[in-house]
Amino acid sequence: MKKYPQGRLAKRVALAGGLALLLNAGASQAACTVNIGVLLALTGSMAEIGQDNLRSAQLAVKDINAAGGVGGCTVKPIVADTETEPSVAVNQAKSLIDLRGVHVIFGSNSSGTTIAELRSVTAPSKVLLVSPSAASTSFTALAKKGLTQGMFYRGVMSVGGEGPVVAYVARHMAGWKHVSIVYVNNAFGVTYAKETLKAFEAMGGKARLIPYNSDQPDYQSIVTDALSDKPEALVLLAHPKGGQAILRDWLQSGGPQHVLLADSVATEHFVEKSGGKLLDGGWTVKDAAVKTPWYALYRKNFEAAYKRTPHIPYDTNAYDAMAITLLAMDQAHSTDAHKIFAAARAITAPGGMVVHPTPAGFKQAFAAIAAGKKIQYVGVTGALSINAYGDVSNPVVIGRIKGGKLNYYKTLGVSEVDSIVKMHKL
Repeated sequence: MKKYPQGRLAKRVALAGGLALLLNAGASQAACTVNIGVLLALTGSMAEIGQDNLRSAQLAVKDINAAGGVGGCTVKPIVADTETEPSVAVNQAKSLIDLRGVHVIFGSNSSGTTIAELRSVTAPSKVLLVSPSAASTSFTALAKKGLTQGMFYRGVMSVGGEGPVVAYVARHMAGWKHVSIVYVNNAFGVTYAKETLKAFEAMGGKARLIPYNSDQPDYQSIVTDALSDKPEALVLLAHPKGGQAILRDWLQSGGPQHVLLADSVATEHFVEKSGGKLLDGGWTVKDAAVKTPWYALYRKNFEAAYKRTPHIPYDTNAYDAMAITLLAMDQAHSTDAHKIFAAARAITAPGGMVVHPTPAGFKQAFAAIAAGKKIQYVGVTGALSINAYGDVSNPVVIGRIKGGKLNYYKTLGVSEVDSIVKMHKL
């Protein structure tokens, strides 16, 4: 595997479509490109999330290119659609690697399609896979068995970590003792629900798990089951498509107004579309940091580019995951998946010069990397860290619903989140 040496304005070797391209001093950024595969659900049941993941990732690419690009080369996303189907994801991943020559794939945004890509294509091909939002604990289990081969990480916290936080908010912040946990019956939802249940019961609470399928024609039977033992609250671990119908049926069936919306349904858009003021007093849990100037700038740039506010889950995670990956490629000076993975861990660890998600911040990062200095990327979601299994620890934002709107309540920092997980994870 060829490398390019440090020194972005001197003679350097850049990564162009997976090939090493020797450039002379003073060569322009436009003279070379770095291709990166972007494989997300742009159609199918996860399309709403996948489309905004793409928009956010493209903003990160734009900012990186404005700062000079990776190794002085323009980053070019090669975009493909999983259609939210594992078999399609596998075929598209093969095409990106075999026909387009990419050495890194960004995606997918669902756990089921990402697991299929990882096991069938990227790990055997020695290609790095980075998911902005696949949260299943299955990835941790695969990593511990050596099956990810150190070539996978994600931009979102595992539900193995977020489940105990959801339980903590429900039991200790909301004060509920008896809840129904309704969850989407897929790789994401099953593990999320089990981790939440274990932690909630360990905290002295009582809960039941009620699964639903995302393609169900009707959800009334799910709600009837969830209400059968008279819980005092609903914990909803769902995707937006089915989640809206479940929440409306819950309210129309006389379910308690006490709700906790977690993860992909913990958004302003979902609250306004699914009940508004009828959800007043409810709680939300989402791994993002809205009380930072970097989020405010990200939101402003998103609105300018796409003419609407960012309201879909994992949008900030997608920006940060792409930014980290491109910075890591620059620091690794290589297309080798293991070296990029190691660089991603290094640039998110504490102790380096802090750089933020702006073109100016990325310019500082590139200059520091070229000078052999350590950096710490603190992004739109705040400070985060990546462990040896590719799992991420990041801040979690707690919200409250008032006046039909989702309002910021509190941010749990990385150390607080880790403390809750260690205390209550069995």
